[in-house]
Order: sequence, then structure tokens, then C-alpha cells
Amino acid sequence: MAKLSPLQIVKRDFGSKEKLVDKLAGSIIERIEGEGDDDFRQRLLSISNKKLLRLNAVSTRVSSDFGGKENLVDAIVGMKFTKPNADYKAKLMTFKITRLVDLHDSLKKNA
Repeated sequence: MAKLSPLQIVKRDFGSKEKLVDKLAGSIIERIEGEGDDDFRQRLLSISNKKLLRLNAVSTRVSSDFGGKENLVDAIVGMKFTKPNADYKAKLMTFKITRLVDLHDSLKKNA
């Protein structure tokens, strides 16, 4: 069987791109400061299906494995330092969730 395209996966799992965007709009994906709900939704609709699927996978993983962005940051700080490091944690809180997941996976792989 041939590999499904991102569009086919979106249609199979969510029904339409709009339904996937609605799901992501209510998740932990960060918004640009001062961005309204309609602008955020329009921005998500302009993103490729492949990227939306990645954002959904990351959002689901962070919610299920860590319970949120702050717990993910705490896990990264715990892997990197033996004592709590408030400055490093504050810097990590400014990162996007996808970058944090990649950093966590990298640290876990190298541990």
C-alpha cells in the first residue's frame, strides 16, 4: 500500500483541515502577543498539513507525557542540571513547544 499524503492523513483522522485547526487553536500552541482568535485561526489555516500534523503530535505528547509546557521545562532542567536553575528555566519558557520537545528528546538520547 502506498504511503498516505499529509492531506489524506488529515482527512482520515480529522475530517478536514478546519477541524484540525479548531483542535489546535484550543491547545497549548503559543500565539503571537496581541493576536486575536480569528487572526490565530487564519494563521493556522495557512500552515501546511504536514506542519499541522506535527503540531498536533507535539501538543498531544506534551499534554499526555508532561501535563504542560512548564512541566516539560522542569524535566529538561532536571536532565541538564543537578540543582534547580531559575535563569535557564526562564530562558526555556520563552522557547516554542516544538523546540522544547526536540531539546528534551536530544537530552534523553544523549543521557
